Amino acid sequence: MDETIMEGLSSIKGYMGGAINNYTGECLVCDAARLSGNLEETSATFNDVFRDSHKISQNLKLGATQIMEIHTEKAVILMGCSGEDSRVHLHIFAVFSSDGNVALGKMALKKILPKAVDMLA
Repeated sequence: MDETIMEGLSSIKGYMGGAINNYTGECLVCDAARLSGNLEETSATFNDVFRDSHKISQNLKLGATQIMEIHTEKAVILMGCSGEDSRVHLHIFAVFSSDGNVALGKMALKKILPKAVDMLA
């Protein structure tokens, strides 16, 4: 698997970068060409946040977290999960500018994750 799996995101207005991590936080793919900072390292931290959200939502008997959205002053960070019971448990992260098309981004995450699972299963 390489950065080409992220092509469904890269054409969306406002896309700045993204990554796919396994459940333990290892970055499998990183596309950070339009971001400053270390996205690979940051995605590992986001992965921990996502794992914590799984635990919290399950403690409330709400099931596992499927998607998270974080709004900052300058961007929107989307985080998606392939599913705790999928053949390969993956988390995907995408960063969009605050005026980016986040709705299309969410749709793209839902398309990319099954492809990534199939590639790694």
